[in-house]
Amino acid sequence: MRILYNDVSCFSFKFQRFNLVLIASLLLPAAFCFAQPGTVTLGLEYKPIFPLNFLRTGTQSTTDNLGIQYSESLNSGFNGGMVIRKSFTHLLSFETGISYVKRQYTINITDAGHSESSQFQIIGYEIPFSLLIYAQTGEKTFVNASMGVSPDMFASNVQTSGDNHRSFTERRSLVQAAILANLGWEYRTEESGYFYLGASFHGPLNPEFISNIYYKQNGYDLPGVAIPLSGNYLTVDFRYFFPPDKKNVKKKDDTESPD
Repeated sequence: MRILYNDVSCFSFKFQRFNLVLIASLLLPAAFCFAQPGTVTLGLEYKPIFPLNFLRTGTQSTTDNLGIQYSESLNSGFNGGMVIRKSFTHLLSFETGISYVKRQYTINITDAGHSESSQFQIIGYEIPFSLLIYAQTGEKTFVNASMGVSPDMFASNVQTSGDNHRSFTERRSLVQAAILANLGWEYRTEESGYFYLGASFHGPLNPEFISNIYYKQNGYDLPGVAIPLSGNYLTVDFRYFFPPDKKNVKKKDDTESPD
């Protein structure tokens, strides 16, 4: 049987300190990037989360010493928010922003001929930092690949219950770090803005939550089990960037031109 994490405070301080250092280390290069010459564009994004058993984004499970199976599955969710892009050239950009993330999970317990389930939601916020490299495929079309990191922040712990069980899903730290990877396609127009379609992977460096599950069998409370939630997920990305301000771009070009 899995060892129960009754208290994750010993982990929290270590991860909290590491992630705070990570955020601080990201702010300086981000400020440097935005201080460089180039065009800044603002955009909106909506990214549905899809449950696929790929790159540890699928069901996570364990079995206790009585043969009772416990599992947690990501059902659905979405990531939505604002994007700020700093374009150094047509082929190189830096992006950041802030996103609201909502994920829905299901707990399943199978005990011989009996099974039951319950659901819970995890709400979080992300501040991604990514470097994008483009390849131009047409007059107005581009494909891109990007890598980056994101501090992930979670509002609270989560508690849920079913017929004969209860669970307490506890965040390991208020702020946690994740790796980002993305592939996409973009259509750019000066008048109507930029239209983007892509796919992304979000992979935390450590499990973001621990779910402690307590099950009652025939009226007797069994020892609890723990399932670490990796927090990995895959998305399909829809983005729209507003057209750059032509006056500001022209003014900047005039300012930078030699006398």
